[in-house]
Amino acid sequence: MLQFLDHLKLDIFDLDNLDILLIGVNKSEIENDELRQLSFISNSIEGFLIRTIPRRFWCRISSNTLQHNFSFEFLGNAIFHLYHQKFGNLIKAMEIFFINTYTDSIGHFKEISSEITAQFAKKWKAKIEEWKKRVDCEYAWACQICPYRENCYYVKEVLIKREELGK
Repeated sequence: MLQFLDHLKLDIFDLDNLDILLIGVNKSEIENDELRQLSFISNSIEGFLIRTIPRRFWCRISSNTLQHNFSFEFLGNAIFHLYHQKFGNLIKAMEIFFINTYTDSIGHFKEISSEITAQFAKKWKAKIEEWKKRVDCEYAWACQICPYRENCYYVKEVLIKREELGK
């Protein structure tokens, strides 16, 4: 899997990098909350820690781990095996990229991630617009079988409060 990286050893002065983990999953079999937990699996690698906040991601590798010839190959294989161990039946495909010191490549991936985020936001906006249209829904019988009933009620409450504030 990561044979081409076996010669790349990390050292303390060469830590600016971009780590990208792309996972294709069988969405119908996994809940969104489980998908959010995917980023925490990597924390079980000794000496490696991931932290995230919206639009920011960083990882830390302990100096002790670096002194023991920690490599991108080891990190990639560990991440790959941990994800397959926990979510093997859900994962259709997985790719792990490590980009180091190529700021133009990192900038390119930032552009791509911004486009993906914008597309995701556009889909959610469209879904909310659809819910807005259904605020005055008169088909009570359909709500009983609607899989989005709980979300719909929540959105209705928010929209009603917004209308009250706007008056």
